[in-house]
Amino acid sequence: MFVTRFITFSWIFLTALTWTGCSGSKAYVKRGLKMEQLGMMDQAASFYQTAVIKNRNNTDALAGLQRSGQWVLNDRLREFDESRMAHNRARAVLAFEEAEAFASKIEKLGIRLVFLESARLAFEQVKNAHLDELYAAGMEALETEDFKLAFEQFEEVLRLQEDYEDAAHLSNIAFCEPLYREGVEALELAQWRTAFNDFNRLSQRDDAYKDAPELKASALEKGRFAMALVAFENGSNRSGMETKLRSFVQQALAESADPFLMLVDRENQALILQEQQLALSGVLDGNTSVEVGSMMGAKAILKGTVVSCDVRTSSLQKFDQSGFESYRVARVNEEGKKVYDTKYRAVRYQEYRRSRTVDLTVQIQLISLETGQTEMSEILTHSIGDEVDYVRYGGNAKNLYPANSSGNVSRSGRSALMRKMQNRTDLNSESSMVDGLIANSAEGVRSLVENQLKKLVP
Repeated sequence: MFVTRFITFSWIFLTALTWTGCSGSKAYVKRGLKMEQLGMMDQAASFYQTAVIKNRNNTDALAGLQRSGQWVLNDRLREFDESRMAHNRARAVLAFEEAEAFASKIEKLGIRLVFLESARLAFEQVKNAHLDELYAAGMEALETEDFKLAFEQFEEVLRLQEDYEDAAHLSNIAFCEPLYREGVEALELAQWRTAFNDFNRLSQRDDAYKDAPELKASALEKGRFAMALVAFENGSNRSGMETKLRSFVQQALAESADPFLMLVDRENQALILQEQQLALSGVLDGNTSVEVGSMMGAKAILKGTVVSCDVRTSSLQKFDQSGFESYRVARVNEEGKKVYDTKYRAVRYQEYRRSRTVDLTVQIQLISLETGQTEMSEILTHSIGDEVDYVRYGGNAKNLYPANSSGNVSRSGRSALMRKMQNRTDLNSESSMVDGLIANSAEGVRSLVENQLKKLVP
């Protein structure tokens, strides 16, 4: 019996799908016919294509696509002939490519349109002449140092024929030479980042163009901004915050994508300088700064202070809520059969809530070791919160329902109540929340440093 019903249902389902597909296909055929009658063959072909896609067995759709498709193809080829005769070879090539792409798309639907071989032969002649034109225009543009135009011409040559003479080499020159010149000029102006970026773009195209690799390396070397992290300070009431923040900041900066940012090795710093000898809480002496900067190989020091770290945790709040517990009552119906009715009894259940908020304020300073000036001073504030909201009930929790505002059983609110029964009861720990804020602050410090570095290393 089950198998018979399953087969019957499947047959009905598949029949419905087929009917829907056929119905949709027929509708598109009607639209295609209307477009044909109006002489709008491109639109007609589009509707017939959709009809065929919906039902490959729709003969009216296939016939309509054959008619309208051939018309569209012939129109594309007519445009190709007109452009060819007018010596507009660029437009002729484009028209032929559009015709060929259209015929290929229709062929994938099982319909082969008539594509005259004479048109293909004519296209080869036009294409070859167009390639000569493009190559000559590219050469002329190179000679006048119009590199943008030259690149466009040679790239079109390569699109039409990858191995056309030395077009690939010339296209490479047209792309690389302006970047090379801009990079060299930026080097002369001590614009290390600009030069590096120019040579980097160039190297992605040709990593052996002239002496670009050496110049790229030189720009990076001269522009590198070495930075030392000194001991951070703690103005909060939580111990160890300064050490933790410094560690997170160091890790964040080490992961920076800025190639010019360099951290001075921590061990070398310790050997060269006892950090506490730097009067970081006061004003650095200019001569001392220059000397220290030279010794450490750093151009600046990064100083951080944990201004405050406040943790607020509420007490556990308990709320007695009104609800209902369902139960079943047996009875005998009119036919003498035993049935069960669902009843509800008023009950009370408990809802518990608790929250925790952590606020962290950090000050960050970037101090030049060449001038003793503060290049950057910013305050970062981050907050994070957590809360728990759960329900406990001493009876049969599976049959518990909340009460609505009218004091009746709320069936719609039961799913939310069940979720609260499963909710966690413990807040995230203070330490994990504090660590999360420190990590966020470290990311913020990295962003600030990277933005400042773009100004210091143009």
